[in-house]
Amino acid sequence: MSAPSERLRHAIENVASAGFQLSRDAFELLSVMDEMKVDDCVREAIEKAGQISPKPLVLTRDFFERPLVPTPEPSIVPSVSTMKTPAKDFESSVEVLTDPTGKIASKGSLESFLKYFQDRFERMSMILRQRADVRGAQSISSALEAPLNEKRKFIAMIMSKRERKGRIFLEVDDLEGTATVIVLSEIDKALFETAQKLSLDQVVCIEAAKGRNDLLIAKNIYLPDIPDRKPAKASDPVNVALVSDIHFGSKTFLESAFRSMILWLNGKVGSTDQIELAGRTKYVIIAGDLVDGVGVYPHQEEELAVPDIYQQYKLLAEFIQRIPEYIEVIMIPGNHDATRQSLPQPAIFSEYAEPLYEGRRVLSLGNPSEVRLHGVNFLLYHGTSLNDVIASVPDMELHSPERAMEYLLRCRHLVPTYGMAASIAPEVEDHLVMRNVPDIFESGHVHVIGLGNYRGTLIINSGAWQGQTEYQRKLGLEPTPGMLPVVNLQTLQVSTINFASSEV
Repeated sequence: MSAPSERLRHAIENVASAGFQLSRDAFELLSVMDEMKVDDCVREAIEKAGQISPKPLVLTRDFFERPLVPTPEPSIVPSVSTMKTPAKDFESSVEVLTDPTGKIASKGSLESFLKYFQDRFERMSMILRQRADVRGAQSISSALEAPLNEKRKFIAMIMSKRERKGRIFLEVDDLEGTATVIVLSEIDKALFETAQKLSLDQVVCIEAAKGRNDLLIAKNIYLPDIPDRKPAKASDPVNVALVSDIHFGSKTFLESAFRSMILWLNGKVGSTDQIELAGRTKYVIIAGDLVDGVGVYPHQEEELAVPDIYQQYKLLAEFIQRIPEYIEVIMIPGNHDATRQSLPQPAIFSEYAEPLYEGRRVLSLGNPSEVRLHGVNFLLYHGTSLNDVIASVPDMELHSPERAMEYLLRCRHLVPTYGMAASIAPEVEDHLVMRNVPDIFESGHVHVIGLGNYRGTLIINSGAWQGQTEYQRKLGLEPTPGMLPVVNLQTLQVSTINFASSEV
């Protein structure tokens, strides 16, 4: 992680002076916030902690999350000023690094499944071997042939996991053999907790000692993970606005908030600072679920204001056309869009969304895709597997999607487990492996905004533009709609504008 700025250092000193320590996740959260907001955020967190008895010793990110997305001050109002648009002065700099569109050829045969998992294993093995502590890893058979109590490292895929009475039994395999690995809580509690968070089908490196009866006793587990690094930053002072989950056509689509966002891009609403942000915005990225679709889930027709998917895209296109021409619009599909449901998804089918493609220039890619904007690498993924991670991995919560996204970065795979809610097509090539380390990782799907920073990668879940649905109400999920994260590519600082509170 890069050294903290002077303003952030001052904030940390204020926390210490008040008698508190700052947790790592809280520091990471503050490091990606707009610097102008840090002092106020820290002051409010200290006040909040001071009202608690007994007084906490450490301020975790929970103390800072409410101020993270404040109602803008002042609230969004019509602007009579003429917006300066420095973004017009910069040429677009967009490079598509990966896009599954046109590379999808799954036949769904048994042979396709075998090739898919072989490709996943080989790609993940290559990533693991980039770690200095994994390069000497051998095969499972080598570990089984080792003398009693001798330790060996090997790369394997997790096939099954059973936990009982302080023990976790892992059935693992590689391209040549299988084995049973036991993880003992009484020997290494931290290792046991790591094993608890392993996902099925995840590829890891295990260091284990040879036990009796071909049982391997785990001594260490190495995840693929991303290296700690400094992210790339743009030389030009341009912004990117991150959107996802518009769900146009739904009865709970927040049309007023979305219209305010379009007006803001045109300099028609907002405070002076917000208008300045708009004038520097060169890109809008939409991370899936542009429309609500038709027949996506049972009885959806009861919740649709626009029951025709062609009409949904046509009406949405009228909004997208109002985005200034100098702003590049980049989009990927989600599980509600008109394309195949299994991952990876090709770009939204033009036969359904023709008005969207013809109304203005857009760059339509598949899900997931990678782009480079002014030298900054983005990983764009709608996020269907986030629900699976939150449901199956300990210490994950719906209201903190950035933690699930961090977990995917550690796995270096967007859908670690095959066969859960996120459907994977058995492609010959696994397009869901994170081959490159992103500077910014954007996702959506869960309808809750989330910001974080993990080992130099800025994590952003861009929330939604749809109010609470009946399904979300049953889950107890409170979405945070109408929140727009705007990233300064020159500093990677994030500003968040609350359009849901606008009366415009």
